[in-house]
Amino acid sequence: MSDKSDISKRRRHASTGNDPVLLALGDQIRTARLANTMTQEELALVSGVGRELVIQLENGKPGVTLGKACRVLAALGLQLTALER
Repeated sequence: MSDKSDISKRRRHASTGNDPVLLALGDQIRTARLANTMTQEELALVSGVGRELVIQLENGKPGVTLGKACRVLAALGLQLTALER
């Protein structure tokens, strides 16, 4: 797949909220939260964000700022890394 078509595909996924990268990130956040026996509210509290933001992240919704996503990841002992394609 060419770079242009890949970018176009990612934009289409991002606008519909079906981006596979965001969905995978959400799954990892949910799995880590449950492994730490935390509720969404508890994770939000220790991350300094609202529960709705945690829900958005776990559901792979676009629009969450990178800084807030990193705060949630840090609270779970995770970090954001670049993906190779």
